[in-house]
Amino acid sequence: MRAIVGWVWAACLLAAPSFALGQGITSTPPRRVQEDPRGADATQKATKPDPGPKPSDGGAAKDPAKDAPKPPKEPPPSKPTLKIELHGGAWLFYYQPFQPPEEKPFLRMHVAHLNFDGSIGDFGLFFNASVRDTRMREFYEGPAWIEEGYFYYKHPRVTVKVGKSYSHFGLFWDNSFFGPIHFYDGIKLDPNYGISIEGNAGNETGLRLAYFGQYYLVDGRTNGSYVGRDTISIPGARRRHIAIVRAEPAYYWNKDTSLVLGVSGQYFQADIPALAGKNRDVLRFALDATINIGPVSVWGEVMRQRGQSVTDWPIPPTPATATAPAVPGVASSRNDYLLVGGEARIWKFVARYNVSGVRYQDVGYTEFMHQPGLGYNMNDHLQFLVEYAHWTQHPAPGVGKFLDQSVATTIHGYF
Repeated sequence: MRAIVGWVWAACLLAAPSFALGQGITSTPPRRVQEDPRGADATQKATKPDPGPKPSDGGAAKDPAKDAPKPPKEPPPSKPTLKIELHGGAWLFYYQPFQPPEEKPFLRMHVAHLNFDGSIGDFGLFFNASVRDTRMREFYEGPAWIEEGYFYYKHPRVTVKVGKSYSHFGLFWDNSFFGPIHFYDGIKLDPNYGISIEGNAGNETGLRLAYFGQYYLVDGRTNGSYVGRDTISIPGARRRHIAIVRAEPAYYWNKDTSLVLGVSGQYFQADIPALAGKNRDVLRFALDATINIGPVSVWGEVMRQRGQSVTDWPIPPTPATATAPAVPGVASSRNDYLLVGGEARIWKFVARYNVSGVRYQDVGYTEFMHQPGLGYNMNDHLQFLVEYAHWTQHPAPGVGKFLDQSVATTIHGYF
């Protein structure tokens, strides 16, 4: 019943006429020059001032300014046109776990989404309405939510978004379905509420520079973090005053061969009532690089966090028992992240391997996730992907346990 309500709610959003804005870019049409049907010679003669009759002809001299042809009138500027785009898709997800032993296999529709993009001239509205039959995470308000939703102004060199949009701190994504450790700590695919100014400068080949300046008043409460691993899943806690800057210099030899570098910085306040109501200042820095050579891509990223953003991770609290009292959890405020990956595309197949890791320096915990995958692109609208996840946590050298060992199989269809 909740899934049906979610679908009806998303459809109502798409049908609302007040959302009929979009992203088309218009320009003033080139000035037209009227042609003389008599040909080029006649046109030249017509535009040349006539000196008029000579005094010997007995006539009055003509005024060249009055007899010169009038310049052609410019056409009136074109009116901005309404443009609407509607797209959608869904992921069918089969999960086969091996570790931890309490995990059970399942098959479900992971998420279905409808994307609306409407514009009049350079101004528009975009939103992604997502729905599933269960909550994405325990702290979500329900099974339906807005992943992104913002008004925008689009120019060839800059785009301004006001509303809920993805943050662009660090490498945006690693091209997988399962995602790296960064995703489960709430760092990647993280939408928030505020303003984003982003754009690029440069030509199709040669040097380019992409840039992002973002300020979010408050988090969006819909990222993919696991409970306890990000501020937003802590009861009553929020991330506030999120500021992000990113510069992305690049060199493109052609559309298939490029080198892209990235440097990012992020600041936010972790508003956590459980920490005596005191906001914690959190800083993050990241360096990344991506190399594309024809069908092969390689990427890497290093990231550092300074500041406490959670209350009890990576050591969760231990509840009291009949023989032992409760033990509070322990958080780390000095965390270092690593991501390295690559993929090769051959015909309709893509082979991929990602490694992500984090070192929680304050408590000496380390996590690693190895993630090979093989995909098949049947066509532009249907993709298959099989990924193996090997995610371990190590409290000390030589000691470890599985957080996840599984095979994830997905079918993604979209239009």
